[in-house]
Amino acid sequence: MATKSSFDLDSMSVTELTALIVAAEEKRKEKLEDAKIALMEEFSRKAAELGVTVNELYGRAAETAAPRARKPRKDAGQPAGVKYRGPLGQTWSGRGRRPGWLNEALAQGKGVGDFLA
Repeated sequence: MATKSSFDLDSMSVTELTALIVAAEEKRKEKLEDAKIALMEEFSRKAAELGVTVNELYGRAAETAAPRARKPRKDAGQPAGVKYRGPLGQTWSGRGRRPGWLNEALAQGKGVGDFLA
């Protein structure tokens, strides 16, 4: 292993520390990429010894491990219909925050069912 140069971080300026961080992150990414390539080569070599490919080994596992995307709702992007109607013509779909006119009516003792459209 090569000798490591030591850094006196306390004597470095903010600019120098930032440059050091950037350089270290670039070197880390480079080494990580090299390690990934070496690992894939090793897996490929061992898979070839067994007479299979890496894709055959991981193809199915990757497919089953990936979460399936949810199907969009049939009414996605369309405004919700009016479910409740107030005494002055106010409307509410029943989604989201309860409107002020309904809160006031509930405070006066009325029920939500009284305003069903």
